[in-house]
Amino acid sequence: MQEPGAPVKLTETELQKLTDHFSNELDEAMDAHEELEGRLDERDQAYRAEPKEKRKTFPWPGAANIEIPIIAIACDSIAARLLNTIFSVEPLWTATALRREVEAYAKPVEHSLDWSRKNEFDMYGTMRKSTNELIRHGWCWYKLGWEVFTQPVWTVGGGLEERVVRRPNIYHVLNRDMITQAGVEDDEQSEWIAQRFRLTDNQLRMRVHNGYYEEDDFDDFMEQKEDIYRVHQAMQSSSFTPPIAKEKLNTFYETCIDWPYGPDKIPTPMLATFHRPTRKFARLVFNPYGWRMHKKAKFIEWEGHSEGYGIAARLGGMQSEISTIHRQQLDNGTISNTKFFLGKRNVVRTNTPIWPGRVLGVNDPDHDLKVMDLGTPGAFQAMRMLEMQALMYAERSSGVSDYQLGRESNIGASRATATGTLAIIQEGNRRFDLNIRDMRAALSYVGGRLLELNQIFRPRGMMYWVQGEEGRMTEAVLNLPPEFSASKLSIELTASTATVNRAVEKQELIALMGLTERYHQAMAQIAMVLFNPQVPGPAKEYFVKASKSATMLMRRVVQAFDQKSVNDLVPALVEDQEGGNAGQGGAQAEGFGNGGGFGYPPGNGSDGYMAGLPSVSRGSAGSGAG
Repeated sequence: MQEPGAPVKLTETELQKLTDHFSNELDEAMDAHEELEGRLDERDQAYRAEPKEKRKTFPWPGAANIEIPIIAIACDSIAARLLNTIFSVEPLWTATALRREVEAYAKPVEHSLDWSRKNEFDMYGTMRKSTNELIRHGWCWYKLGWEVFTQPVWTVGGGLEERVVRRPNIYHVLNRDMITQAGVEDDEQSEWIAQRFRLTDNQLRMRVHNGYYEEDDFDDFMEQKEDIYRVHQAMQSSSFTPPIAKEKLNTFYETCIDWPYGPDKIPTPMLATFHRPTRKFARLVFNPYGWRMHKKAKFIEWEGHSEGYGIAARLGGMQSEISTIHRQQLDNGTISNTKFFLGKRNVVRTNTPIWPGRVLGVNDPDHDLKVMDLGTPGAFQAMRMLEMQALMYAERSSGVSDYQLGRESNIGASRATATGTLAIIQEGNRRFDLNIRDMRAALSYVGGRLLELNQIFRPRGMMYWVQGEEGRMTEAVLNLPPEFSASKLSIELTASTATVNRAVEKQELIALMGLTERYHQAMAQIAMVLFNPQVPGPAKEYFVKASKSATMLMRRVVQAFDQKSVNDLVPALVEDQEGGNAGQGGAQAEGFGNGGGFGYPPGNGSDGYMAGLPSVSRGSAGSGAG
């Protein structure tokens, strides 16, 4: 059995076969990818509301050339709502116990994930960039992995030392930099998926220094850069080659590929870093995670397609229509304000200056001099109505209306009550709930994988320093194999829906507080009965059953209010017998003790050093892992 993260040992023939296969596959995929990049560029240009022509020459030179940013208005409004909904509640991820015996471990794990998010990587920055692309294009990519790299630091004594950094990280990868296998729409079904990334010469030197890339190929990688390689290919048939600025970045393709390996030729997950100009693998190791590092999130599902459906594609034609109507109104206003004078020959001299209040002397004003209007003032109203109608269609298509933009609607604004307006806002927000749920699935997956990365690579004992006594519970979970704890703990995105705004949430919390107060008062009265020695046994049994049923019903009520910490809000006066020992004892019986770590190697990747040093188990806090 091959060790995850260990180098893949191939013969010269096997390596050449893999190189030829992947090189041809990548060339085919890049041909199809160029069309995608063209569409992405068009949508980005529409989002920026850049006119297709720098200067209009029709209907005359210098005509109105403004582009109304309908796509940007909708995208920015939706992005603000999604981000505020996701990050308005703490923590970002909620750990839920799937088995009663691990309930005591859910909160410590949840706190550890939140500490990691706030101290080890910038989740908000990742979400801020990815959400814009998700809404505009219809999909976005996340990349997660465990980073291990050295960082030179100056010590207090003045010496320069190398500090080893070990941490999980989550990145946003641009859609244009994700290349998938041509002819396969399902990313999970594809034999490989690649990320294009670029390194400076110094970053490449650090990769070699840390042992990720072979030093023998370093000079070849730096001398042959992909962009220059493409330009030279295009200039081979030209008699004149213009001077080309030196390319500063080295382009690589980090690929998760399943390739037949071993005597049985079963497809084996591998992690390969390919340099296209030299047709060499800078790095080829067994996939240290067991799953692909990239996860796609979609804005609106497009059945049968790998791409999602975004605002730019939906509103592209409407933005062009509204911009055209608006430009025509401006042009009509320009010519409407322009007056032409028709004068009898030899009565009004050529190049006679005209200004407000100027009096021109002619023999017969009715026939010798007339004013001619080119524009049609009455057309303004008709074009305005046409523009408003197009805006209405754009609002319905995107789901962004006056209420979502924080403005009162013009329709029935004088008669709208506060309750009616709030109901309209909630109904309008149902459109965004669908997007929240789609993102919830992807981000919940990311949170679950984040827990697995900590279980695989986190140095033993580190959470004691972070969480104190609570770290004992977290360490017990981290010592378990990922597949074992996955059946007991569920990691979900805490944010639920966008329909609940602050005012509604406050009212619901006040109502919930009243319910819980009455519940606690009832439990206090039952407790007085249970601890009274004069109450007969049958009566106590009745009150025990009543308290259990009240607790069960109250917890369902709290869950209906979409509250995650149900057991904390509704503590049980009398627990079930099977759950009475839930906690440390029961969990230890399931292996939550000081069992052996389940170790994979830490590693290397495109944006950091992800996935792939020699394999080790979770080490101590002093020695570290990998």
